[in-house]
Amino acid sequence: MNFFKAGLWIAVLAPLLAAAPGQPGFEELQKRNKNVAEVYDRKEELIKMRCRSLEIPDDSFGNILIRVFKAEALLEVWVQKPDGKYVEFNEYKIYATSGRLGPKREEGDMQVPEGYYYIRDFKPNSNYYMALGINYPNQSDEILSDAEHKGEDIYIHGNHVSAGCMAMSNYYIEDIYICAVKARNYGQQQIPVEIFPFRPTIVNFAYFNQFLDCKPYERFWKNLAEGYNFFEKHQYPPDVSVDTNGKYIFTDPKATQATK
Repeated sequence: MNFFKAGLWIAVLAPLLAAAPGQPGFEELQKRNKNVAEVYDRKEELIKMRCRSLEIPDDSFGNILIRVFKAEALLEVWVQKPDGKYVEFNEYKIYATSGRLGPKREEGDMQVPEGYYYIRDFKPNSNYYMALGINYPNQSDEILSDAEHKGEDIYIHGNHVSAGCMAMSNYYIEDIYICAVKARNYGQQQIPVEIFPFRPTIVNFAYFNQFLDCKPYERFWKNLAEGYNFFEKHQYPPDVSVDTNGKYIFTDPKATQATK
């Protein structure tokens, strides 16, 4: 069962939806929004300077990967370089989350989800300044939760307050939003967002497994760690799918391409 099944229509329609010659691209359309235009005026040159320092061409911003670590209250943005490897673009403090460690399983539990998601929504005029919505609940959430109402509308946004979302400062969400716009503009239809309870190292597993309220999630968290370890080893993200039990399956995209 493919984890991204719900978003496959985007990939199928992408060539049809791509801007025709003379038609505005995604970035230009976003910049027609007053809020986005003002952010670009303030931040675009800083973004370009950061790209140059990382040897990322200004005119071909690569795919990005967003990683979130709840316990550490950190969000990372990684950008793909021309050689295919990803480099950390920046690290941002998360100002507010809600709930505790562990996945989101139902509406109203105030939990921030944990798992492998992608950006499904750009909101330049959110009630929380600017916002990027993720595709919660994903296929794993649908299988692992028996709640009738699993919740929805989970965002990375500004305005410092959270009810199941990842709340950044307005200054930080501007950077993250621009990176996501640029990646989409250059063809990335699904921007991965990986959300972990903590950085899944051996030391952290030993520490958090001391707590009784963490023990029920040990198997789930070790499954999440498989994808984390793949990225740490290869410096590019794995392809992600979900089996019939809700477990994430990680495969090397290069191996998949080699068999085609």
